[in-house]
Amino acid sequence: MIIYNSFNMRNTYKLFYVLSLLLIVLACRKQDDYKKYLGNGEIRYTGKADSLQVHPGRNRVQLTWLLFADPKINRAIVYWDNRKDSMIVNIKRGEGIDTIRCFVNNLEERNYTFEVYNFDVDNNISVRTEASGFVFGSLYEDALLSRAITGSDFKGADAEISLADIDTTGGIVAMQIKYTTTDNNLHDTVIKSIGKDQKIILPDYLPLTPYQCRTLYLPDTLAVDTFHTVFETNYIKYDVTSQYIRNPGNPFELDNSKPFGGRFGQLKDWQYNAEAEKNGTYDNIDGQGRMTLWIWGNGPINNGKIYQTFTLPAGSYRFGADISNIDGTLENTWLTIAAGKQLPNIENINTALNAGRIVNKNTTSINATFTLETDTEVTAGLVGTFSNPTEQTIRIKRVFLIREK
Repeated sequence: MIIYNSFNMRNTYKLFYVLSLLLIVLACRKQDDYKKYLGNGEIRYTGKADSLQVHPGRNRVQLTWLLFADPKINRAIVYWDNRKDSMIVNIKRGEGIDTIRCFVNNLEERNYTFEVYNFDVDNNISVRTEASGFVFGSLYEDALLSRAITGSDFKGADAEISLADIDTTGGIVAMQIKYTTTDNNLHDTVIKSIGKDQKIILPDYLPLTPYQCRTLYLPDTLAVDTFHTVFETNYIKYDVTSQYIRNPGNPFELDNSKPFGGRFGQLKDWQYNAEAEKNGTYDNIDGQGRMTLWIWGNGPINNGKIYQTFTLPAGSYRFGADISNIDGTLENTWLTIAAGKQLPNIENINTALNAGRIVNKNTTSINATFTLETDTEVTAGLVGTFSNPTEQTIRIKRVFLIREK
């Protein structure tokens, strides 16, 4: 049988009553404290910063948000860095939906989270709006790469620059180019980037003058600042062949004052030594005049030379030739540019300003680049030795001289 202790039961009821009364008192006090902050009224919120966006920039951001309602809004507070920093944005409301824009400046290059609260004239506060974004600076910009230039040339009076293909999602948006026109005016132009097969035309370009270019980037589609690579100085390749080289080919012309026989003869306006002359320096094959050195069981030729001499101003150049065909493997043949009035012999070819060796039919074009510090008399042409094998031929379509800068 269970016996209840009436004394303990009475004490338990008393304790329960006291605890209940204490909870009621505390609840009333909390309610009164809450009213203290409300001013004995309802909670009133003003309109929030809607659609908050962070637009990244150079050591700054632009914040934008929308105000849909509540014409009494007159300011906002923006916090960042866990509320270590803040700014007040004064707002003048207009009709309908307003877009609020403000800049936060002097920021380090890193990610930030921004909080925005709107206030109205009665000091009512909005609920918080929050957004994050990255701030860019010199670390980002110093790592940017210039878009590659794959070629440049003149098209009539205009310069044409060819650009390498790019991934358009990589941030490149444009090229900035400074150049001089023939009226000696400096032009500064920005050309929007295209991903593939882009060519830039610079009208009325002044030959032999440099142009400067840099690549422009937007690190984000919302970015408010454009970043860029450093300016690089380049030159448009300028064909000066007609200014210095006579009878450059495509086709070459025959010197009618020195008939030879059949399709062979001597080149007009070119000089040649006896070794080159004996088999003919001109070949009218298939009705097309070509420069040639050759043996076909009628050799040998020892240091045969075909050349022209002229004076060039200081600059960087490229002397080259387009080759029609080569029979056999050439024993020792060079496209050569040298200072002075003569081409060196093959055994001294390293004394030339530059020389490109021509070997077999796989060579369809050959170049020799060189730089002159002052006005210099130079000799340009072909030098070759032909003995073994006994069947060797080179035929050249044309020669050219390009000034690089």
